[in-house]
Amino acid sequence: HAMRLCPVDASVFGGAQARRSVFRTGRVASVPKRVSPTRAGVVGDVVRDPLTTTDQEWSNDRLSFQGHSVSRQRAPKNAPPIVILGGFGNNSLDYTAPFGVASVSLASALTSRGWDVEVVELERKDWAKILRAVFSKGFWDTRKGTTEPGYTWYLEKIDAAVVKAAARHTNAGDGETRQVDIVAHSAGGWLARAYVGGALNEIDYESKRFRYFAKEPQRCENFPKVTTPHPSVRTLVTLGAPHHVAPASKNATDATRGALEWVDKKWPGAYFKEINYVCVAGRTVRGVKNTKETKETLPGYAGASYAQVCGEADGVVGDAVVPSEYATLEGALNVSVEGVFHSMSKVGTYAEDSNEAWYGSDEVVDLWLKELT
Repeated sequence: HAMRLCPVDASVFGGAQARRSVFRTGRVASVPKRVSPTRAGVVGDVVRDPLTTTDQEWSNDRLSFQGHSVSRQRAPKNAPPIVILGGFGNNSLDYTAPFGVASVSLASALTSRGWDVEVVELERKDWAKILRAVFSKGFWDTRKGTTEPGYTWYLEKIDAAVVKAAARHTNAGDGETRQVDIVAHSAGGWLARAYVGGALNEIDYESKRFRYFAKEPQRCENFPKVTTPHPSVRTLVTLGAPHHVAPASKNATDATRGALEWVDKKWPGAYFKEINYVCVAGRTVRGVKNTKETKETLPGYAGASYAQVCGEADGVVGDAVVPSEYATLEGALNVSVEGVFHSMSKVGTYAEDSNEAWYGSDEVVDLWLKELT
């Protein structure tokens, strides 16, 4: 089958009242609980609406996207701008003009519905900067790993995009800056949690003038301290984000070298009650153990990717890259959607469209955009 995936295992890099599903039979599988006021809950705790959802039959370990009954969303008056955060290995064009076609982009889907959109500026080569962490203690002892310095450059790019988007909506009369909504794909999801939590507050740029090996000049001024959660962020929507690291007993590999685990422990679940957390997880491919016979198949590829995240493959369900259960947060509004793939490109490529539905497809976005209206 053709499929929409990042060509790399993006999964390992790549916070009301309880709500009811409003989707038609066989379309959206489940809406896990978001509990108020304690924001308690358990990852994987699912409530099904028997009037609107039924179990779609698996075919060759795959579920298909069958549409939905949610109406086309329109940005409310004075809606906050949306800042899009890209996933591991992706660049900005993947969200503004994938495959050279702007009309099929996530940005286009949002702007056509009336939202102002800012995309974090990324080039594919930027992701090599994660190697800045090689000479840090955390790289070799993941118990000491943080987002500094391997992912600090990404947090800085988030800040630049948030500042730029918010500035366009600042009230000239009182100088008050409008908040933004963040839509974060894949690795952008857990990195957004670090940004909202104030990870940039913790970096001492001034006393540590040499933090990593690089040709470009290194920043030598601290970021202005912000209160937490970040005052410029209203809502965080994550799309297929790998939010958790598997227990050590699972023998999964944390390719972030402790950074993801640090984020998940420091700001667990829907950590800030001031932030609306929405986690969208694909329920699309059921993994199988990757063997010589299955490695060229969709379930085999998915199983290999799932195993890197959660340590298991057989029977694990996800978006073909990230297991569904690992794409949710305790206390968040967790939305499980059948038939959507992890990314916009065919497996093994960045430039080839797979013609499959993914989280940012025009026919899919209304499922989670309704949480921003």
